[in-house]
Amino acid sequence: MPKLTSRNWIYLLLHVIVFVVGVLFVRERGAVASGVGASLIAAAIAGWVLFVWVMVNQEQARRLDVLAGLGLIDAFTARSSQIKQRYDDRLAGARQSIDIMGFGLRQLREDYLNDFSSWAARAHVRILLIDPDAPGPATTYATQRDTEEGNAVGGIASDVREFLAQTADVRQRLPEGFQVRLYSALPSINIFRVDDELFWGPYLVKTQSRNTPTFLVSRGGGLFDRLVEHFEALWNDPSLSHPPPAPAPADP
Repeated sequence: MPKLTSRNWIYLLLHVIVFVVGVLFVRERGAVASGVGASLIAAAIAGWVLFVWVMVNQEQARRLDVLAGLGLIDAFTARSSQIKQRYDDRLAGARQSIDIMGFGLRQLREDYLNDFSSWAARAHVRILLIDPDAPGPATTYATQRDTEEGNAVGGIASDVREFLAQTADVRQRLPEGFQVRLYSALPSINIFRVDDELFWGPYLVKTQSRNTPTFLVSRGGGLFDRLVEHFEALWNDPSLSHPPPAPAPADP
């Protein structure tokens, strides 16, 4: 409940006075005095109930205003296959941008590999994968995340390389429509943007990334723009991301 103002306190104290006067009238003998007293007590109680109702609704309205200002339109306890239909609904209508950022994105590859070409025919697809060799061969971000999630070391790096191998054809056929870069910054969030809506969530220690909380925000709210800026900064800064090695030529 919001903090009470001086005006709120005056309102409450006036109703206390009305309540006390009502009690005094009830104690007087006589039907008229008792009736007046009962009415005053009822009015005081009704005033308090109305006050609480207004204050609670004001707090609810304030919270809704905060969410609207951020552009938050939905939230989920997990992502990936748990909310796949939410992705599908938006991907079916994609017309401008599909921007995705994660680690190895194995689930994305398994679910949508056959759809990548159709995506690229309707929208500009950009995918950021973790650089499996960054920041150096001794200790990589991918290996660190394997440890944090409790997976076998090398799992994420293997997923990245498999993603690159299985998308080599679409990247060669549609070099402007379907692009992949490897980022070498500290991983902090995952992003799945489709046009004017964007799913995002944090990475948590001892939690599989597919089981982390996920939030859906829309263009026009402060979060959407900030998250798009994060993606663009990684995508456009050559010190933070780079194209993957060119696919090996196919055998004649």
